Amino acid sequence: MMLIITGPGRSGTSVLALFCRQMGFEPGGAWHDSVNAGLEDEQIVRMNDAMLSEIHRTGKAIRTLETYQSTIQSIAHPVIKDPRFTFHPGLIRAWRSVRNDLKVLLTYRTPEHSLKSRKRLPGLLHRNQNTPDLIRRQFADCVETLLEENIPFRMLLFPKFLTQYDKVYAAFSDLGLTFDKAEGARVWEGLVDPKKVHF
Repeated sequence: MMLIITGPGRSGTSVLALFCRQMGFEPGGAWHDSVNAGLEDEQIVRMNDAMLSEIHRTGKAIRTLETYQSTIQSIAHPVIKDPRFTFHPGLIRAWRSVRNDLKVLLTYRTPEHSLKSRKRLPGLLHRNQNTPDLIRRQFADCVETLLEENIPFRMLLFPKFLTQYDKVYAAFSDLGLTFDKAEGARVWEGLVDPKKVHF
């Protein structure tokens, strides 16, 4: 099984990935204290950027997927995190075509708040998610694709889920990531700091 954590930028995907790391499920990538975010595996980011580039040119990621198919199939991380999975439904379809073990944990945040948060931090404003209407449309497309492809998924609303550990635990459990609930609660309490949430 591979669990994908994804959602619009600044919607809590990083804290979920960091929680996974501390619970023993390594997502790859580095943590960046300067932006209080990270844990996106560089190899996965490169592959997704390349596939998105082809998708935007041609509508599909056929040639790029051929290049990266064996790499995607061999990824051993039980969890990966990348907001790019919400940028275009063709990306999830491409991954699904070579891996039938995908599950997805989606986060969502009011797009206006997401954009304000990213504008505070230089370099975080993806050109693929730069207006509230675009973010809403991309998110709806993502959900529609998950339903059409029959990919199990759960959704969490940011920042509300920061104070709803039971919902976080239930989402991970429903998607097959199992760990001790009490230990998870202890780790979660140590991670979550509502003062870091802006807007």
